Amino acid sequence: MRAPVSRPLPALFQTGPTPAIRVVQHQANRNLALLLLLLTFACITSFASAYYLFTTRWEARTIPHPWLPADTISQANVSMSADEKYLAYLPHSGFHNQRIAFENALLLAYALRRTLLVPPIRLGNKPIRYVEYDTLSQYHELSAKEGLNHCLRVPPNVSRPPECLQYFESTYLPWNWLVNITGLESQQPLVYRPNMAQAWIVKATGVEPSDVFTLRDSAPYQYRFLDNDSDYSPPQDRYSQDIYLTDLSGVQERLLQFGTLFGTSRLRLRDPNNLAYRRRIRQSMMFSNKDLLSVADSIAGSFKGPYVAIHLRTGDGRFKLTAGKTAKEVWWTLLRDVLGVPPSEKCELEQKFAEDSNNCIPDPACADATLECEPTPVSPISFLPSNIDCRLPRHQDPTYSFLNTPLYVATDISSPDTHPQLSIFRRSFPCIFFLGDFTNHLKPLDKLRSPYDQVELKPFLLPFLDALVAGKALKVVGTKGSTFSKFVGDIVWTSWHQRDPA
Repeated sequence: MRAPVSRPLPALFQTGPTPAIRVVQHQANRNLALLLLLLTFACITSFASAYYLFTTRWEARTIPHPWLPADTISQANVSMSADEKYLAYLPHSGFHNQRIAFENALLLAYALRRTLLVPPIRLGNKPIRYVEYDTLSQYHELSAKEGLNHCLRVPPNVSRPPECLQYFESTYLPWNWLVNITGLESQQPLVYRPNMAQAWIVKATGVEPSDVFTLRDSAPYQYRFLDNDSDYSPPQDRYSQDIYLTDLSGVQERLLQFGTLFGTSRLRLRDPNNLAYRRRIRQSMMFSNKDLLSVADSIAGSFKGPYVAIHLRTGDGRFKLTAGKTAKEVWWTLLRDVLGVPPSEKCELEQKFAEDSNNCIPDPACADATLECEPTPVSPISFLPSNIDCRLPRHQDPTYSFLNTPLYVATDISSPDTHPQLSIFRRSFPCIFFLGDFTNHLKPLDKLRSPYDQVELKPFLLPFLDALVAGKALKVVGTKGSTFSKFVGDIVWTSWHQRDPA
């Protein structure tokens, strides 16, 4: 007879750890259910967010621009006659290279009687460098921000999508936002481009590709333009080909398309009318934006009297390689040509104020021992005692009292109040000032946005403001070979002091 089959007791009669085990199993089930619920909620939320971004990312963001004319942003729908002729070009590099190219384009369009298609100013720390025509044109097409308005709406705590990573590193401005070219607009027709896309030209002007004459360049200094048929460039000139305006005036295509127009000597002018108009163009390049001028006036007024200034460029290119030498050259030029220090005292002063004073190079006026070292004649400058608060105690020794002159330093050096390349200025001028000393005056710039892409303009405008404050000084010394320093001296300073630029 078989033994009875063993069966487990009903749960009610079981003893030992079983209930505890079942309790743990219930808790685990509840945790698993909660986890699944949370995951489901997260999935739904993520899907909803993704769907929202997908459906709204291409929406245009409309923001009013009360400080801009209505036709500044885009003129794609302006009425243009079918036989109107145009001139266009490809800008590149930093602001001042763009400015020089713009000046040349204005003159060419004026002389050839064509409507200039004005590109926007591109500002940023990574400029579009010069390359040959076709590649440069592609660079402009690829750098456009059309269709990226959603980048403005990405919250600060959310990772930007790949197409938005460089959105805020550059921005665009129309030229008539920064400078006053109303007088030029009365002399020649201008159309402001909202972008550098070739498709915009077709839409705005109706010009077909077959009606475009393109002057392609393969080198930055390939073409020079002359307005006198009997004139020619010198044999050793940097420009390799001469092109006469009389030949360009015979171009029948509606659009005359250039590549680069940068170069202060690219236009070799002899016609008095063209020379006079070029002077007028250069005078128009003075910054005229009311917000910038107001802040510059406020900072200059803080000096409570006259001051001198330098514009020191050391941040990029060849200037970066020779920064220390350049700083000393600007320092000595300021002392000799502005403050009237005799050339014979150069090494003595450098030894006192420079940290590395063992390698002083005498002033060229004193280099030849057979010649008498005469001081450079300068116009006398008298500075009234200023009650401005200085960074360091003023010099008490009468020998160095001239160094108590207030000095404003406009520079692209970061942290200029501690940077070693500026130590010779800080050690010799107790009343030295930088733009960073006037942060309270900069607040009006916080509200400014680009009319093209709504990017904050303040970081891009600070170099312009630096130039304006330096240009308001009684005297200003720039960096040799810098187009920016030349602009400060030739345009900004002369405009403030009501002298015609050369």
